[in-house]
Amino acid sequence: MAFKMKTKAELLGYNAEHSKQKSVVFERDLPKNVMGTIDMDGTIEINKNLSARQKAKAVMHERLHLKQIRDGVLRFDTNNYYYTPVKNKRTMVIPNKMIDTRSRNLPWEVSVIKTMKKNNRKK
Repeated sequence: MAFKMKTKAELLGYNAEHSKQKSVVFERDLPKNVMGTIDMDGTIEINKNLSARQKAKAVMHERLHLKQIRDGVLRFDTNNYYYTPVKNKRTMVIPNKMIDTRSRNLPWEVSVIKTMKKNNRKK
């Protein structure tokens, strides 16, 4: 009797199409209106109910946050977000309880959205 070997992605439960070596993408059942999230270690979670195009857009958005994290512009822990704009060396410390992480008006979100719009114009 023959059997089919599972791929690494099937075995570990990650999205092979969008994953890269340093940022693995998992599809999860996320809350309504949440397209994706990222952890400090570069793990990206995207909403499994999105279309293929929306998944690609969510991964691109979260990868820009990953770039912010790796560049030292953004970091976060269980209590605070720490944002250091490139032009200003002063770090803004924002307690988690004072923000809605889904807001598009947060400074690190504004920066990512601006970059995404600029990249879309280039195409």
